[in-house]
Amino acid sequence: MLSTVARTLSVATLALALSAACSGESKPAATSPAPEGAKTAEAAKPGAEPAEAAKPGAEPAEAAAEGDKVKVVEGKAPGTDDRYALQIEPPAEAAAGQEAEVVVRVVPKEPWHMNLDFPTSLKLTPPDGITLANANLKKGDARTLDDSACEFAVKVTPGAAGEHTVTGQLKFAVCQDDACSPVTEDVELKVAAK
Repeated sequence: MLSTVARTLSVATLALALSAACSGESKPAATSPAPEGAKTAEAAKPGAEPAEAAKPGAEPAEAAAEGDKVKVVEGKAPGTDDRYALQIEPPAEAAAGQEAEVVVRVVPKEPWHMNLDFPTSLKLTPPDGITLANANLKKGDARTLDDSACEFAVKVTPGAAGEHTVTGQLKFAVCQDDACSPVTEDVELKVAAK
């Protein structure tokens, strides 16, 4: 008899514990997504606020949960950066077999300035028929590198007449009082040789 009372007491304690853990709240049943334009039962209730994702024309970023901390920003079109201006000056005249100079310059826009501690570099890949005096320029090779600008003078010798394009990557950083921004720009140096 004592064993039956002990079992009954154990079952009652377990039921009470489960009841307290669930606190009487029922969870909503899982539903499949409603077709676009269809109203859910919740949205059909008078005075109910429609869900963000159900708003017509809602952007994905607007439909994100309030706690999200990621902001997606579209990148800028090449040549329209508000931190700096990239200038590439082809040689005024170039002749086959003669060395010419292409100037690659970065000019920071206010309030930005060049980061003089950054390992600034210009790595170039010449096409067939073009010889470069130095294809891997480092910040020590820059003609100018100060707060207001960075300038590389690229020595190019075309082997034949015609249009030539040297491609490469320019790496530098610009800073302002509270932030620095490293940049990698793909560059094209055009040389028209006679």
